[in-house]
Amino acid sequence: MMEPAHGSRAIDRVDAEGYEPFVVDGKQVGEIRWLWTTANQPSTALEVGMWRSQPATYDYFFAVDETFHVIEGAVTIDLPDSSERVELVAGDIAFFEAGTASVWTITEPFRKFVITPPS
Repeated sequence: MMEPAHGSRAIDRVDAEGYEPFVVDGKQVGEIRWLWTTANQPSTALEVGMWRSQPATYDYFFAVDETFHVIEGAVTIDLPDSSERVELVAGDIAFFEAGTASVWTITEPFRKFVITPPS
């Protein structure tokens, strides 16, 4: 269980429960468990959480810069604007710039630790 945020810190576990639906444009695309958001500290420059999904395919537009570490699973991310394909597995770290359109194909249960600026 997440320790309540105390000023400058928040603590949680990778295997924590209590995820909530992550909805983009009215469609659920995985689940999120926030560790730190602007609700904890309105002046913070970052939001931090764990995101997970079962195998699926999602269109995803990066509305803000996003950095993440793949904790488990595998994903293929197609970038239609550049015709590139990115394949990520557990242990990989990635950054995508705001404004990037993508199509995620998750091939096995997936979990990432994600950091973004507030949206």
